[in-house]
Amino acid sequence: MTTYSADFEEHIRDLLSNLYDYLKLVDNPVAEKLAQEASGNQRMRAIQTKALDAIEDMRRRDERDPTARGNRLYNILQLRYVEERSTLEALRRLALSERQYYREHQRAIQTISRIIWDEYFSGVEESGAQAHSLADELDYLEDDSHQVMHPRQELVAAVLATQVVAEQRGIRVEVGESPAALNLNASQPVFRQLLIYLLNEVIGATSPGGRINIAFEPAADEPVLSISPKALRVDGARFCARLREDSTASELMRHLKAEMNWKDEPAQIMVAFKREIHNILIVDDNPDTVSLFKRYLVNQPYRLISAAGEGEARAIARGQPLMCVILDVMLPGKDGWQILQSYKGHPATADIPILICSVLEMEDLANSLGADGYLKKPPARAELLSMLSRWAE
Repeated sequence: MTTYSADFEEHIRDLLSNLYDYLKLVDNPVAEKLAQEASGNQRMRAIQTKALDAIEDMRRRDERDPTARGNRLYNILQLRYVEERSTLEALRRLALSERQYYREHQRAIQTISRIIWDEYFSGVEESGAQAHSLADELDYLEDDSHQVMHPRQELVAAVLATQVVAEQRGIRVEVGESPAALNLNASQPVFRQLLIYLLNEVIGATSPGGRINIAFEPAADEPVLSISPKALRVDGARFCARLREDSTASELMRHLKAEMNWKDEPAQIMVAFKREIHNILIVDDNPDTVSLFKRYLVNQPYRLISAAGEGEARAIARGQPLMCVILDVMLPGKDGWQILQSYKGHPATADIPILICSVLEMEDLANSLGADGYLKKPPARAELLSMLSRWAE
């Protein structure tokens, strides 16, 4: 099992930030460990070499494009800490929005922390390789996120995958009532593998002849997976804590934005899936259109904010984070084409995706002016949700 405290990541962050300043690393315990076999002037070189080797381990040799997703984490660390580029320059070089950059930067810190921990602190080199491989695999699957899940179908698949292990121990696994569907910002393969992994761990901790009930509790804003083991042969709270620290379980849960806790009465492992709510601004002076879009987005992870014209929309767009703007063309005052060009030309709004939705069939003009998508009004619900899923991170 590969675990480390939050302090360890902070030490790694500090080490990278001061990679060329030895005096600032004197009290850094990670730097001290990396340099323990060196002496004198060689200590700084040992720290730098091992840190740079860990960064190099993250690079995919088959991808030279700095904006390629597979090399994104490597390039973030290379630009910021090895080449000492500014955040703004890194954003430009990697073609990332500020929000994407900080999210990927955190993933990069987590990945290099894991590599250095497993190489120099845990004493198990294989663990580092496995954890890094899992992080890479999940990174690939992120593009497959934001799907409708069918809980019972996924739970049955998890039970079938672990059926042999359960039967060998004489354990019966029952699937309880669950919602018909869940909307999650998650990849279906990762979702299923978390269910299988957790169920397999619970089976292993249940006494022979025991019983396990697994189900999803209906919750619109925060779906909760409950695993109720009967005859658990270890302390439930400690078992749950161990699972939270397990490198595989924690990586899967982090990817799915899930949190795990133990409940005593009745004895249950509870895994809550956080649903990130994305703000969408619709600029349209027709209240019927706004009402239609609100109906389309019921029970979806989106919050619709409406503005009837350019002035109101500008204040909203520059005052809070937005996933995207849905923009009509025929508006009083400044029309949609003018607003589109204004947004794309201002640094505060240039990175916000703009979806033109109009009765006018002018997709070519929308694309030439910098729109990120186009829909003919009124769009079908499936068309709208498919378009929005492009920007739901």
